[in-house]
Amino acid sequence: MGEKNGRTEEAERLVSEHYADVLRYCRRHAPAGLAEDAAQETFLRFVRARSRYRERGRARAYLVTIARNVCADMARDRASSWAELPEELSGGGDPGEADDRRDLASALARLPRAQREALELRYGEGLTVGEVGAVLGMSRFAAARALSSGLEALRADLDASTNEWGGTR
Repeated sequence: MGEKNGRTEEAERLVSEHYADVLRYCRRHAPAGLAEDAAQETFLRFVRARSRYRERGRARAYLVTIARNVCADMARDRASSWAELPEELSGGGDPGEADDRRDLASALARLPRAQREALELRYGEGLTVGEVGAVLGMSRFAAARALSSGLEALRADLDASTNEWGGTR
């Protein structure tokens, strides 16, 4: 009974530590209105598969991998595509700031899926390059290449849109 209780405590600890991160990821990738369901399903799948999980300091990357699969399954079930834009482009503050966020969201949406996901995981979720590779099912080298080429494409896209509207660099 001690081992079972220990596993329950471990699962509860992981939920409390990582629920907000998983929910944030699901809000960006789950079909509209299903982010909370996707986050809950992520943790249910984790609990079902926890016998295969070995704590190696990578719980967040492991949970995001599960969340990615859950969101893809939900999108497939709904016959919809992945969300292309961030959670919200809220107003307030400097109107130019909202335009900058919209420009960035549009530029991100134009990236190839692997580059966009790599950037979201690295900079939006704070995962390491190795963890990004693990979540996306690619080597660390391939993840680094996707990040580098994604950043380069974003810079070029944003520079082009700034110059198109007569802005300066």
